[in-house]
Amino acid sequence: MNAPPLSSPLLNRPSVIHAVAGYLSQINTRGYCPDPRKALWVRKADRCASVRDAGVPVWGEVFYYIEGELFPLEGQTRLRNGQSPIARAEELIADLWEDLWVWNAYDFARSTSGWAAP
Repeated sequence: MNAPPLSSPLLNRPSVIHAVAGYLSQINTRGYCPDPRKALWVRKADRCASVRDAGVPVWGEVFYYIEGELFPLEGQTRLRNGQSPIARAEELIADLWEDLWVWNAYDFARSTSGWAAP
């Protein structure tokens, strides 16, 4: 699969799925223990995602809290019996994709006031 060009406004879906799958693996390994500090970070340069603790954004990045913001329902990030993290991530992202794509485009757009987003 080819990565989008650096100037592409498209959110990189495979990177989002893999980042969320990594998070699901971590929180479902020894029982179910969601981590409210974890956030999905997206870089403006290539619109690729990763998961890190929430904090002050680096220039050119935005983040979304995984628990509560992306997936607001309690237990939504729990794996079902026999379900792989990648399958669950694909399922979760399919339900969220339209909203996440719009949020990300908005977060990186320039506002009418002249303020430039990171």
